[in-house]
Amino acid sequence: MDFSRFVANVIGQDSRNRFEKYDGNLDIVPYEFKPFYREYNPVDVEVASEIGDVRFCPADDLAELQSEYAYLNAQFVFATTNGDPIFFHEGQIYTCPHGMKEPEWEILDSIDWFFK
Repeated sequence: MDFSRFVANVIGQDSRNRFEKYDGNLDIVPYEFKPFYREYNPVDVEVASEIGDVRFCPADDLAELQSEYAYLNAQFVFATTNGDPIFFHEGQIYTCPHGMKEPEWEILDSIDWFFK
């Protein structure tokens, strides 16, 4: 997947959004997201979207984010909106309310849709 168009749109929305290349360990990152984090690590990125302001997690903070939302048993949490996790699981992007023991997941769409 080519994330360059997404990055250009995000920077176009707010020039304060910052991405950087990342050469650290990405063992916890699923295959589908590795190119994004390698080339466009979201160092300081917040995007206004139809689901609210989405705050992307930089690579160095991903492990902490995974443990914060471990109760979800989701594959990979990579962003939040108002504290609600946005996560990848089996090829789809989901969200759910935070603070609930067994929240009902709401599918947002495929990874391709999400990054358009």
